[in-house]
Amino acid sequence: MSERISIIMPAYNLEKYISDSIMSVQRQTYTDWQLLVIDDGSKDETPNIVQAIAANDQRVQLLCQKNSGSAGARNAGLNAATGKYIAFLDGDDLWEPTFLAELLAAKQAAGTAMAYCGYLHLYDVGLKSKFSYPYVSGDILEAVIRGKTQVHIGCLLVDKSVIEQNNIRFTEGCLIGQDQEFIIKLVAVAEVQAVPRELMQYRIRAGSAINSQWNWQKHIHAILGLKRAAAAVLVQKAGVDSASQLENIFQQRIAYKVFKFLWRMLKKGHQAEVRELMEADFGKDFAQLDVEQLKLVDRLKYRVVCSQNPLLWNLVAKLKFI
Repeated sequence: MSERISIIMPAYNLEKYISDSIMSVQRQTYTDWQLLVIDDGSKDETPNIVQAIAANDQRVQLLCQKNSGSAGARNAGLNAATGKYIAFLDGDDLWEPTFLAELLAAKQAAGTAMAYCGYLHLYDVGLKSKFSYPYVSGDILEAVIRGKTQVHIGCLLVDKSVIEQNNIRFTEGCLIGQDQEFIIKLVAVAEVQAVPRELMQYRIRAGSAINSQWNWQKHIHAILGLKRAAAAVLVQKAGVDSASQLENIFQQRIAYKVFKFLWRMLKKGHQAEVRELMEADFGKDFAQLDVEQLKLVDRLKYRVVCSQNPLLWNLVAKLKFI
């Protein structure tokens, strides 16, 4: 059976970076791959650049779609992939030349369905910062939920069969957190082998999601994605001995995320919107938080949010140091 790796690369208006990203794939020491570049309705020269590269390398294929977001682009790539394994690389990020070879070797040696590595943040000014999470192998679901480790979407290699058999896809319309939702669903069904090396460079550029201005209507999607992942995993784990413990872990993680989210909304002056969210489902999530496990300063913040006191809430928006 072919050991081909299908690499899925969403791209939108990346004419400045896409050539370097594709070149980092072409420089891989492992050469049995196909690169599916899904242009998500770019308005610049991105598709033309990719097409010119594809004309000289049959392993590179350009797929074009109307702009629908990276989730739709990645799903289109999954539907078109023919390889035994799947990897993802965004059109502005970079792999080290041994990325595919090292992850495939580690995965096969450990007999796992998935492997992942660390990464560097690459800033436009040329500075780099290293992956700062512990590397964890085996059943890493709890570690991922708790935030004890992190798997970047561009740092993994997984059997395509795992994705297909469990019908795992990216949630289209999810503006932030779609990667984490996908990864949680993935590590819930796959044993994982860590490769403790930074073999990917994640570019931090002006205009990228990580540098965009904080918008609560956009960032709420990260919490909604976590809640969807929890619901899917808990249905799958129903009847398993650890199901109740897993439910509590999800519950506490969601509650903490909601708490931090509501506090940041207050800092931005969205008092009316916070009140509306607390009267809806977010209030139920918020109430589940184990306050005794919080640091002292977070306990104080929690009580301020709970108070729903307009004077305190207005003060929060004015004090920049808390």
